[in-house]
Amino acid sequence: MNLHITYVTTDSISEGVGSSQILPMLCRLSGRGIKVHLITFEKTATKLEVREILFNHGIVWTRLEFGSRGAVAGLRRLFRLTKAIRDTDLIHARSDIPALAGLLSRKAPVLWDVRSLWASQRAFIETNIPRKIIFLAVKPLESICSTYSKGVSTLTNAAIEILERRHRKVPHLRIVVPTAVDLDRFKLNLEMPTIIRGLFSGTYSNYYDLKKSHAFISALQELQEIEIHWARPQETEIKALNAGENHTFEALYSNMAQIIPMFSFGISICKQDAGPSLTAAMPTKIAEFLASGRPVVVSKGIGDMDTLLAEFKAGIVIDTENDDFTDKARELLKLLSDSETPKQCRALAEKYFDIDTGVNNYINLYRKILNS
Repeated sequence: MNLHITYVTTDSISEGVGSSQILPMLCRLSGRGIKVHLITFEKTATKLEVREILFNHGIVWTRLEFGSRGAVAGLRRLFRLTKAIRDTDLIHARSDIPALAGLLSRKAPVLWDVRSLWASQRAFIETNIPRKIIFLAVKPLESICSTYSKGVSTLTNAAIEILERRHRKVPHLRIVVPTAVDLDRFKLNLEMPTIIRGLFSGTYSNYYDLKKSHAFISALQELQEIEIHWARPQETEIKALNAGENHTFEALYSNMAQIIPMFSFGISICKQDAGPSLTAAMPTKIAEFLASGRPVVVSKGIGDMDTLLAEFKAGIVIDTENDDFTDKARELLKLLSDSETPKQCRALAEKYFDIDTGVNNYINLYRKILNS
């Protein structure tokens, strides 16, 4: 396919979603014959292995320094991002600020990759009042993106419904691409640990309900002896979750495919009062656990997970306001004792979270946008 896209994000390519989501997807797009120009903001030095991956896949990379925080610095990033966009066939903009930069550049039609309703999510996460006010103030950017973008991609079906309620115009060219996982890296492992071991994986912001996570773990430990660990990424500033973990160890994302099978289940309990952004969210860690054949414990209302986990019996959904955690702990223990559970988890990941399916859906949307 003779197509040149510019992928624009404020995320770092070396950390978090950059390494787990963006880099694998762009490598696959490049492998399908698409020319890719990537623009990112970086906070730290980029590892040589990341540079080599980009070079070997023919991905042209514009590396911008993130700089300081604050409203003025954020406005500068917007203009730097706008200026960095060159002539291209299509701009794939990850979240609101990149989409606005793409629209301002007028270089090509914009695909607004919504992700988790960025402004709403950040306003909820932020504990600093002035910064919270700033994120609330930029929520109208969402309307601009919705009105002028040529296509839209969301993580969940529910997010589309939210956009249609919020805005008078939403692009009619749209797809749902949930958080994707490389099924060739995160392989099914049928052999469960002999000791039940739960894992907190990656970064846990104020978006997560660590108090309720601790309460669930305590209920579980009253029924059976278990271990709880946190695989802590290097970029995380906090040293302990205080969510019931017995052990913390530093882990690189590149090693998570080998680490997850060493555990029995994953934990991703979010705050249920996070509003619409919770419905639009889909944490990557959930998909990685499921792909590895490990059930997950999640809170009610995260994306489409209530329905998906029920369909495959691949995890436990907790209503943190009303559920009896002891009953939910028993449900988890029952799942862990079922030899079919790893296969069910993998089946869910294969149906909904395969990165290759996601790439195919993006390519089809690119074509529709350019032919519209």
